[in-house]
Amino acid sequence: FELTPGGIRRQSEIDQDEVETAPAGNALNYLVIGTLAAALSVSVYLNIVGKSSQIRDVGSQVVEQSIAVLPFSNRSTNPDNAIFVDGIHDDLLTNLAHIGALKVISRTSVMEYRDTTKNIRQIGDELDVATVLEGAVQRLGDNVRINVQLIDAATDTHLWASTYDRKLTTKNIFDIQGEIARQISAALQAQLTPTEQQRLDTIPTENMEAYNLYRKGRHNLEERQLETTQLARTQFEQAVKIDPNYSEAYSGLADSILLLKINHEAIEADEAYALAEASLNKSLALDPESADAYASLGLLKLDVWQQTKSGPLIAEAELAFQRALELNPNHARATMWYAGLKGSEQKIEEAIALFQRSLELDPLARIPYINLPGMYAALGDNQKAMDRWLDAVRLHPGWPSPYQNIANHLQGLGRFDESVAWTLKAIELDSNPIAGAQAVVAYIVFGDYAQALDFVKDIPEEHPFYSLGPLFKNFVNQNNAAVVTEMERSLNEGISLPPFAYDIAMDAALILNDLDAARKYLLLRKPALVEDALGNLDMFNVQYVIKLAYIAKRKGNDQHANELLHASLEILERRPRLGAAGHGIRDVQILALLNRPEEALVKLREAIDAGFRSARVYDNWFLIEDPLLASIRIDPQFVSMHKELAADVAVMHQRVISAEQSGRWEALRALASVQPVTPEIIAQ
Repeated sequence: FELTPGGIRRQSEIDQDEVETAPAGNALNYLVIGTLAAALSVSVYLNIVGKSSQIRDVGSQVVEQSIAVLPFSNRSTNPDNAIFVDGIHDDLLTNLAHIGALKVISRTSVMEYRDTTKNIRQIGDELDVATVLEGAVQRLGDNVRINVQLIDAATDTHLWASTYDRKLTTKNIFDIQGEIARQISAALQAQLTPTEQQRLDTIPTENMEAYNLYRKGRHNLEERQLETTQLARTQFEQAVKIDPNYSEAYSGLADSILLLKINHEAIEADEAYALAEASLNKSLALDPESADAYASLGLLKLDVWQQTKSGPLIAEAELAFQRALELNPNHARATMWYAGLKGSEQKIEEAIALFQRSLELDPLARIPYINLPGMYAALGDNQKAMDRWLDAVRLHPGWPSPYQNIANHLQGLGRFDESVAWTLKAIELDSNPIAGAQAVVAYIVFGDYAQALDFVKDIPEEHPFYSLGPLFKNFVNQNNAAVVTEMERSLNEGISLPPFAYDIAMDAALILNDLDAARKYLLLRKPALVEDALGNLDMFNVQYVIKLAYIAKRKGNDQHANELLHASLEILERRPRLGAAGHGIRDVQILALLNRPEEALVKLREAIDAGFRSARVYDNWFLIEDPLLASIRIDPQFVSMHKELAADVAVMHQRVISAEQSGRWEALRALASVQPVTPEIIAQ
């Protein structure tokens, strides 16, 4: 299916003209957005609303043994029972998902059909399934009644129905879910393996209070807001305190902790990793075949590996994801996170295939809508990436992450005015105190340092970024000496700073010609480069290796520096120049350091013609002060190009000022869907 201006239509019925992660530089905006949304990083992976996706590539053949379990109706008079009803629905989905012979649509997508007026045929068509299960739950005192009916989506005929009346205990609830799963399997002629049979007999907890807390925790976790995630953590902690043998609650606790770290930076990384690992170890000790725990374990190991891009953790993460999918072939989150791993390895085609698979299982899921476009950006298809992020906005208009990703991508394309417009929309939707950090770089580029600081002025004392305050303020105000002083003070006092603080201090030291300090901060940021920078060079650390080469050259070690530079130039050939995954003008820096000024100037011209507008997207300095470009900065061609960039930035700044005064930002946002952006369009 494709999402067109006229609605959702089959691909075979429309013309393609009708429709319509990659590594980043080390500049502040890329690093901050990485921590915010995990956007181009794992950040992103743990987030788990309306219609079929134009990202999804689904074959025309519907899998006969496929099912969508619609949200169960709450027949109780007490509306507070809604979470209880959703919990039963979610547990049944989990049981069905473990049956390898079935294709089961994940929770995120089916929840979009709560109280829907669409008929079963429409739903089956949109979710690409052969059957649909409807159900209702009535809770009366100490008793519960569950009605279910399985319907053929193509003919709207009933295949099977049943009613279960039981005393309200956790054992009875899980027994009913097991019975329903078996009946569905039989109706769809899906053979159950002995392991799957045993799984359906499992009673996760016999404590109703712990079960209710777990279900409330999962409900709050799905909201993906900072406050609800913190509440979910508390509820999972209460659940395991009541029932220390509740494996699923430990897994939920690990998820909440990882979310607080990855999506919100609301907990220190080391603390988050230690707590999550302890919870997952406990979960797997209690249930060695928990697909959820293995999926979260893979995410944990992948996120730790993301910090250094070295060591065996990525292989361990892959094994964990593979084990999760062995246990639950319908695990959309594990599939999505596995796709993220492949993206981190720059196995882009494999990543795209896995993201497509995750969308088959969860057609309306959020995260593939921001991570899959990142894969297209990594391939250099920047407009396709933009179009896919715009799809995410259309399908999930209340979700801030797509707006942040679009803002990030636009900055990589040199379109700062548009980036500000999209960031402001994200701020409207996000309670995170650093939701506006994406606009900081744009306002620094505009020279409006007071406004840049205003976007991060309300960081609470308990937030991990709070300690960055003095260093960050000096950075924005271009006081490089004070930046280095603050970094040294933080190191001496053992103050924990976010990773990109080392990038800020490193670049400040390079501008100050303090090569030793710059090298120290660089290696603290990328310790894998300490012993063998050339051997550990990859797509993710190439910008640091280039700066190591600059330091080596300045210290007289030309041979080693040139080896690093030539190897880095080869790496850059596999990366696009602009966009969310672009390298900017790294090749210009390399050629200037290799004493090839004419080639460097040619490449700079190419970059400007492609859309490059400011070095601030990629480094923490302006183009005119880039120490790596010292050999070409006085060249008349360079001076002329720099004036050209300054003039373009001034025009963008004026458009932002006009939008600020009028309060009208939609015209700037609308440009994101236009390709190419011509001078005539900008003038309009």
